[in-house]
Amino acid sequence: MKKLMVSGALALALSTSALVAEESGGFVGVDLGLASLTKMTMIPVGQDVGLSINSLGNLRYRLVGGYKWFFTQNVGLRAYVAVNNGASYGGVGQFNSLFVNANVDFLNTFYNSEQVSAGWFAGVSLGAGIHSGGIVSQYTGTNGQFSNLSNISGFDLGINLGLRTLFGKHHGVEFFTRFGALGASATGENGGVAIADLNTNQIYNAGIRYTYNF
Repeated sequence: MKKLMVSGALALALSTSALVAEESGGFVGVDLGLASLTKMTMIPVGQDVGLSINSLGNLRYRLVGGYKWFFTQNVGLRAYVAVNNGASYGGVGQFNSLFVNANVDFLNTFYNSEQVSAGWFAGVSLGAGIHSGGIVSQYTGTNGQFSNLSNISGFDLGINLGLRTLFGKHHGVEFFTRFGALGASATGENGGVAIADLNTNQIYNAGIRYTYNF
């Protein structure tokens, strides 16, 4: 009788665990965070090169949507599209930056209970950064004049890291960080001659995200 009761309790525990484990499915979300954007401009000055670096902090928001697959109770993957937008303000005026990225994250859950699960994620983010606005929008010097150099777009590569929780199987809260690896670049020209190079990279973006899991 005792063995039967133990077996029944174990079976009930396993079935409950399976019931509350995170499942595969679609999700949407929104996040809010702070970011650091760096713009580096190199301009030839005679035999030397003039270097200007602007580091900009700004408030950013992002919309995400995608699908997650769980292969075991604790291991999964997710793929999603993210649109990240924000603007910086300063003595140079307003500088806008928009990122559109496809993301793939590895998911690992290290804690499960009847109501809450918690874990971490790590992944890669690929897409494009589109920038416009007030820094180095025009330059006049001994090498000529160019304009609108800051209105550039280009390849964007980053690394995703963070912690994630799920409440009641549908509501998720995440603390995320994205580190930029490669950013958009452009060349300013005058009469077909390159006179300046510019690189824009979002060094990091960190904040909090809410997801609704279907």
